[in-house]
Amino acid sequence: KYMDQLIQYLVMGLQNHEEYQVCSVTVGVVGDICRALDKRVLNYCDKIMSELLKDLSSTQLHRSVKPLIFSCFGDIALAIGEHFEKYLAYAMLMLQAAAELSVQVVGRDDEIIDYTNQLRSGILEAYSGIFQGFKGTKAEMLLPYAGHILQFLGIVYQDKDRDDAVTKAAIGVLGDFADTMGIGAAALLQQSVFYKDFLDECISSSDLQLKGTAEWAQLTLSHCIPG
Repeated sequence: KYMDQLIQYLVMGLQNHEEYQVCSVTVGVVGDICRALDKRVLNYCDKIMSELLKDLSSTQLHRSVKPLIFSCFGDIALAIGEHFEKYLAYAMLMLQAAAELSVQVVGRDDEIIDYTNQLRSGILEAYSGIFQGFKGTKAEMLLPYAGHILQFLGIVYQDKDRDDAVTKAAIGVLGDFADTMGIGAAALLQQSVFYKDFLDECISSSDLQLKGTAEWAQLTLSHCIPG
């Protein structure tokens, strides 16, 4: 019942590009609100998504905020489900551009590696939320983006500088991909050469959480692909 008053402060926070820490905290609050309210946040999503998309397009906003915004896309999609359809094309355009940027980064010093991992974590969290949000309702809406997402997962797998958070998020998205797309994912997966090796790597991990996620992903994939 407080959202009508709170939304104006959220918008102000998201517009605060100069004090990027304020913007960063506000993005986190939006994610918390989405998780708390679920579909009840729907009436406020036009304003929120508009500001988030503006933030991503801004050349003034500190780059550290952008991975958080992508992650927030996932929170919003998970909260409002198939209603995210109206934002899907815009969000996917931004996600694809960021995914390509994360591949094209020149130089491999520690700071760049760290930021690339943060960016990829945010992108993967967005994809996970979108897949889960569309599962069982309008999964076909994601088909035009499926090939690009699978290609991105392959690039992530090949990157030996990926950190544990990216590995866990990527293998989770692989499972979400199969879980949401079902047999619609089969043709794309059968053309893919990386995912079996990625699963094997994660299933043999000593990290029990990663191992469990990979085993779930493998089971989900086995339902999509004959043999």
